[in-house]
Amino acid sequence: MDFLTLCQALGVALAAGLVIGAVLPPVMPDWGVVAGAAPLGILVGVVILGGEDDPVWPAFFTGLLGAGLAALVARDVASGAARRARGGTEATGSPTAAITAFILLIAILGGALSMLAPPFAIVAFVGLAWIWLMRRRGGEQKHEGLRVLR
Repeated sequence: MDFLTLCQALGVALAAGLVIGAVLPPVMPDWGVVAGAAPLGILVGVVILGGEDDPVWPAFFTGLLGAGLAALVARDVASGAARRARGGTEATGSPTAAITAFILLIAILGGALSMLAPPFAIVAFVGLAWIWLMRRRGGEQKHEGLRVLR
């Protein structure tokens, strides 16, 4: 198993997760987003690792982690951008076509970069993990003052 091929599988799984996360509705629970994106991430990982005659079992980890994380971040960012664009607090509206197209463009560029320079996938994974953690921390701090009032 080659490290660069594994990075390529992770990068393409991240791109697949971004695509799935951009098109899923914002009301879908987190487990549903991961369940929707993981099979595609695993599939592209199996195709990439199987093409090099490497064992395909690492595709289950790269596909699940990469596509699941990317889908969560893409859905969260797209729904937040759509909410801010509408000027409201509703979470039921779908992202606009421009937001979805922007996330799809990032997915295409990220997938292409990870195929040309495979270690880019690790940088992208760490970046998405950081965005996910910061958005979670911001969501917890947002309602901190309301808990004090109880």
